[in-house]
Amino acid sequence: MTTGYDYIVVGAGSAGCVLANRLSQDDGCRVLLIEAGGDADTRLVPIPGAAPRLQNSQMDWSYMTVPQHELMGRRLAYPRGRVVGGSSVLNFMIHVRGNAGDFDDWEKNGCVGWSFKEVLPYFKRLESSSGLSGEYHGKDGPIAVCKNKNAHRLCLTFIEAAQSVGATLNTDFNGESQWGSGYFESTLKDGKRCSSDTAYLNPVISRPNLDVLKKSVVLRLIINRNRAMGVECSLGGKKQKLFYATQEVVVSAGAVGSPKLLMDSGIGPADHLMRNGISVNLDLPAVGKNLQDHLYVGSVFGTVRNPNETYGEIVETFEDALTDFQENRNGPLATVGMDAGAFFAVDPGQSQPQCQSFFVPSVSEIFRSDGKLPRSSFYLGGYTCRPMSRGTITLSSENPLDPPNIDPNFLTADYDIRTAIAQLKWNYEVLNAKPFDKIRSGPPQPEFQNDTEIELFVRQMANSAWHPVGTCRMGTSIDTVVGPDLSVHGIDQLSICDASVMPSIVSGNTNAATIMIAEKGSDLIRGRISQVS
Repeated sequence: MTTGYDYIVVGAGSAGCVLANRLSQDDGCRVLLIEAGGDADTRLVPIPGAAPRLQNSQMDWSYMTVPQHELMGRRLAYPRGRVVGGSSVLNFMIHVRGNAGDFDDWEKNGCVGWSFKEVLPYFKRLESSSGLSGEYHGKDGPIAVCKNKNAHRLCLTFIEAAQSVGATLNTDFNGESQWGSGYFESTLKDGKRCSSDTAYLNPVISRPNLDVLKKSVVLRLIINRNRAMGVECSLGGKKQKLFYATQEVVVSAGAVGSPKLLMDSGIGPADHLMRNGISVNLDLPAVGKNLQDHLYVGSVFGTVRNPNETYGEIVETFEDALTDFQENRNGPLATVGMDAGAFFAVDPGQSQPQCQSFFVPSVSEIFRSDGKLPRSSFYLGGYTCRPMSRGTITLSSENPLDPPNIDPNFLTADYDIRTAIAQLKWNYEVLNAKPFDKIRSGPPQPEFQNDTEIELFVRQMANSAWHPVGTCRMGTSIDTVVGPDLSVHGIDQLSICDASVMPSIVSGNTNAATIMIAEKGSDLIRGRISQVS
């Protein structure tokens, strides 16, 4: 492995694997991809229902937030992928782009070239969709997308109930309209997880112009006269080495890792850097600001009257379910359980949905700590699509190996708590609707007496949905970090390409939009060569 490359990509996650593939398509360019973690666990990672067991494993950074003042001072788990494939290895595989208005708002706020019309071709380029076709769907992309054929039949009951309260049937959440209730698409191929590494990196890993460096942490960017020259890297925690890039260093470490790396390198709010003993290369105040995340507000649930009638005979232990999946591609591990849901508004006159809810049959629920799978309930939870609260990523010390301070600042905006209360009321109404009467043994739980009780429930039970974005915001104003071309303001040969550049969070799960950003970003980055030469 040499020390000189055309491109260095930091982070082999959802975006980094895309960049490694696309940038190395030109066999005249040498590309180095650096990842802090190792390869994914081939036993559990491909299995949809095993996703909860991947968190807090060796493939996870296992971050925690700072105490959340509006959530009873609780510190929340904040899983982020420390593995080749990044968080696309840990996530629940729901493929939702967001809606057209999300991206049109990006453009209106200074991100020229990022309207829905302009990003749709990149969504289509990444997708290989089975079951859905037409002008909104790609057929030949690396990411396999489908509706899970193993979705439990109780999902149909949910969709009927949601329709009964006004959420009309939607057969395509990634089509013309996001409104309504229906089945989500998932990133699955032959029933197994289709992550960024399996889709983009593994097929090109043998390219002679692509090197992949695993279990190596990038400590700092090498900055000389406001130009990114390369990276300083810790190889397996044993020794340090410098790698240089002649064209560009691309940071794709995610909404937590990317701002942290910039600040470790002296790029960020000058006062914060100096307080942590870091020499300032560039005072860029917006780095680490604008953190946005979806807050899963908690679930209401119904108790099943007759589990055998509703769920049938199923295996009870995780090991039995694992065998069932490996032999037959079915059973409780064939789905993460969130196969159906709805997008809806809680305020009148909205042009875009305000909330996303997920229906979870108990048969697909996380296995209990005793290893058994309960069959007594079904659940409905969700989050506000476009929350107003804004948080920060900051350094905890001058040591680049120390974890950062993660403060999503949840529920500090009145809109967010008001919408959360309204969403829980909607969820309760759906589970209390007539289609569930033949299944439920009584009214949904918890039974709330008033909004004060609902608000207390949210503050006690809500958790991150693990969709952090926005901490290296894209735009042209003073409160942004990168321009619409993804170049870092004030530093040559340095760009950021991952979820951190989103100026505002998309309405839905964020992985699809992150991969889209990398697809478009690869074209922007490659285009800079022709501009220079």
